[in-house]
Amino acid sequence: MLICDDTRDLHFYLGTHRASWLTTAPIDVSLFISHRVLRTYKRLPAPPYWPFWRPGIPRRHVAIDSGAFTELSMFHEFVTTPEEYLAALARYDEAMELDWCAPQDWMCEPWMLAKTGLTVAEHQRRTVANFLRLVALWPEFSDADCPVMPVLQGWSVDDYLACVSLYEEHGVRLAEDYEIVGVGSVCRRQATAEIGDIFRTLAELDLPLHGFGVKLAGLRRYGRYLVTADSMAWSYAGRRTPTQCGSTRHKSEANCQVFALNWRARVEAVAAEAKREIGQPDQLDLFPTPARAAQQRATRPIKQVAAACPGRDDQLDLFAAA
Repeated sequence: MLICDDTRDLHFYLGTHRASWLTTAPIDVSLFISHRVLRTYKRLPAPPYWPFWRPGIPRRHVAIDSGAFTELSMFHEFVTTPEEYLAALARYDEAMELDWCAPQDWMCEPWMLAKTGLTVAEHQRRTVANFLRLVALWPEFSDADCPVMPVLQGWSVDDYLACVSLYEEHGVRLAEDYEIVGVGSVCRRQATAEIGDIFRTLAELDLPLHGFGVKLAGLRRYGRYLVTADSMAWSYAGRRTPTQCGSTRHKSEANCQVFALNWRARVEAVAAEAKREIGQPDQLDLFPTPARAAQQRATRPIKQVAAACPGRDDQLDLFAAA
């Protein structure tokens, strides 16, 4: 049974590079903001009700991105130490009570591997090692529960499954002990069938999946398998959109909160539609990727295949890689 279901709405975090939105955005809008944005503030723009929050008052939901993509792109390694990152997270958590934080994970896109000169397996090893180190060091910085979540990295389906096994080898029970498990290295290939295949395969392991940088095309393809997601795609689209909100203070919508909130409404509508499709057949089954085809051939009992279509060739084999 998949952990995602049509009775549980996808929780969407609106990505922003504007720290002031922690104060100015509607309180029911969950925000995803980078450590690289917040680290420059001596005094954090905390939600207006903080620190006088008490049970019964709506709380701003906030998640933190480690800025890993930017650091690896610029420096090909992390210049922020785990200790520096945790000290910052403890400060943020005290100011606004974080939902969760991403680790300093290593992306596995081919062009990122070219920058670091490392393999997918080494990026995975470093991702898991960093997560374990952050969790182990957290009590030195805060008495609160550790907000760092595990992230799976890889490129193919088999890569992500290998990353799951790597966590298990270190005693990390992803499905049992964590409310969120991130899936990295996907935001630039969301329109591909392989991405839907990756998320479906991981969801079948009962993992509560978070999609990083999800776009509308990605939500339509694999939104049914997600528990949470984030995106800043609105800002990229806003760069090419002349002012629509009536403001005379900006020439495009790249930094406009009104534009972002309207885009968020579209995302939530697409996400709700994706959740309603949980009980329907997945069109990915008609065109399995090579990894899924191999997995199906390896796991499906021979007698079951023979009984399904005795004396006939399976037409799905026409689409399965050898």
